Order: sequence, then structure tokens, then C-alpha cells
Amino acid sequence: MRAHRCIAQKVHDTTSAAPHSNLTEMEPIAPNVVDLTDSLSRVVRWATLPRFTERVADEAGVRLDRSAYVLLVRLGERSWRVGELADHLCLDVSTVSRQVQALEEAGLARREPHPTDRRGWVVVIDEGGRLALEAHRRARRQIFAELLADATVDELDTVASVLHRLAERIETYVGG
Repeated sequence: MRAHRCIAQKVHDTTSAAPHSNLTEMEPIAPNVVDLTDSLSRVVRWATLPRFTERVADEAGVRLDRSAYVLLVRLGERSWRVGELADHLCLDVSTVSRQVQALEEAGLARREPHPTDRRGWVVVIDEGGRLALEAHRRARRQIFAELLADATVDELDTVASVLHRLAERIETYVGG
């Protein structure tokens, strides 16, 4: 078994150990928490649809499919062995290997010798990958800025603070 398990497996492990046998035993959930989780689900669903990502690509002037974007985000953080990346993304090594090969062929990433293990290789983002990733991030942020143009600075600060805290807690919860 690999040293690092994917996030989905970690969540499954923590939730399957002691499932609630009776929903009536669960504490009531505040209506604003219900509204928040429902709204976050809608945001994620709509923002990951091909229609939305195609608009981001149009704005960015660079076409990246979803898998390329996801890999570039991770590669923008650090170099990865293909197996580590596959494990982190809960994907098969052969799938990630093909995706990495496509990034290499597009000039967005490259393989380099592992810095401490002469037998291994790591995948690193290339300058073309950094530029494409940054163009997509800028375009996505611009679209969100336009969609949130009617929000006040205080509202945006509050939402950003709460979402930042939530993201950190989810990361801790799943052991990320």
C-alpha cells in the first residue's frame, strides 16, 4: 500500500468507522449552514461545467482541459513523482502518466531527474505551463469579479475569510 492515500479514501475511512445509524440522533444543523453548503455545492457544480471552463479558456486565450488545469495547479506548488501525483488526485498512475505526457508534448511540463533519488523522475511545470496557469487564474478571477461586482467590500471580505477558514478545516479534516 502506498504511503499517501488519496483524499477520498481518507474521508471514507473517517466516515465509515462510525456512521450515524439514526438521523434523528444527529444534532440539528443551523439554516444558514444548510444555505451555505447548498450554495457552495451550486458554485462548484456550475464553475466546473464545461460551459464555464470554456469561457475561462476564451478569456485566458489558452485552452486547457480540466485535467491539464488540475495537474498544472499541483505542479505550480512543487515537483511531483507521477505516482505521488496520481495518489494525491485519486487517479490511476497510467492515467496521470498519459496526462503528464500530454502536458510535456504541449510544452507545459517536463520530467527531470529526482533531486535525491537517482533512479526516479519528477514532473515540473515549464514556463509555458506557468504562463497558461496564470492566464487561467487571471481569467477566472476576472469572471468572478464581474459576477460579484454588486457585493460590497465588507461582504467580500467576510465571505473570503469564512471560505478560507473552511478550506483550511476541510484540509485538516481529511488529513491533507
